[in-house]
Amino acid sequence: MSKHDRLLAELDDQIGRFDDESTGHKNMYRVFRYLVFTLTASSTALASLSLSFPEMQTAISLSIVVITATVGVVTSIEGLRKPGELWVHERATFYNLKDIRRELEFRSADDESTVSVDELFDRMQAVLGAAGEKWRRQIVSDPSKTAQAGDTTDAPQTPNG
Repeated sequence: MSKHDRLLAELDDQIGRFDDESTGHKNMYRVFRYLVFTLTASSTALASLSLSFPEMQTAISLSIVVITATVGVVTSIEGLRKPGELWVHERATFYNLKDIRRELEFRSADDESTVSVDELFDRMQAVLGAAGEKWRRQIVSDPSKTAQAGDTTDAPQTPNG
């Protein structure tokens, strides 16, 4: 397999991975947000109902407490996982890799053109390295993640890890 083909295959692999991960984090972010909106609205509606139905006030109050606690759990999980930030971060990396792939295809479309596969490979490595480093810096600079700085479960990974 030529260097060109290997680079193209690696770009396709990384592009697919960042597309899948960013889509997953986008969906997770939206689910968390919709849950918080829905639960908060439900809690408000139940508070109004408790005024209208005083005989059911105990059950409604208990429901409000459970819903409010659930909102707290969902927002805490969202704060720890940071799906919105990951989504944007992974999407930016995805588009940077797509740009490199497009340049590779454009340069190699002309037989007379000399494609610097090594230069494009180095750019791909730089994009992947910078993405991982940026995410690590963001996690370490965030006080809520300091305790888990070694936990890179959600962090973008380089081709080797």
